[in-house]
Amino acid sequence: MGSETVDRRLIMRVLAIWRGIAGENALPRRSQIDPRLFGRDWANCFMIDLDPTIERSRLAFVGDSVRDPAWPTFERQSISDCGDETLLQLATTKLEAVVSQRKPISYGGSAIYGEAPILYRCVLLPLSEDGAKIDGVLGAVTYREVQSEHAVHHTMSPVPEPERVKAGVRMREERHPISRPGH
Repeated sequence: MGSETVDRRLIMRVLAIWRGIAGENALPRRSQIDPRLFGRDWANCFMIDLDPTIERSRLAFVGDSVRDPAWPTFERQSISDCGDETLLQLATTKLEAVVSQRKPISYGGSAIYGEAPILYRCVLLPLSEDGAKIDGVLGAVTYREVQSEHAVHHTMSPVPEPERVKAGVRMREERHPISRPGH
């Protein structure tokens, strides 16, 4: 089993747990998210308490595999504090879409993480305390290093796409919306 399959499976496991908690046509509350349900995958997860101004939203939890190594301690940093070329910066770029679409969003692509070219996958899952307003997000991100930046672009698509630069992270991305079964 290759790393790409493992990456996709981690995201799908987290999505399946979220769906199990959500039930039919509901959004889970933050208090329903039990780290024990996620097992080892919890290290790749994070939770965000949303602010009406997305950049001021606060990280409520950050798993060890996602944590920004530049932060000396975790102190509920805002997402605007996420450093350039970090997994958290990649994983939080679609928060506005989750709020506006009110459903899970999965996406991935290629980026430079530190100095290494990577392929990454993320999922952002809406949370709501009152069942109506999206006021939190559960997310997961995973990645694997690839041989070279050229290999990243070749692996992602045989037809070159324009490269975007956002906050110092060079990204090429594919978007994978997730729909609930039967919808």
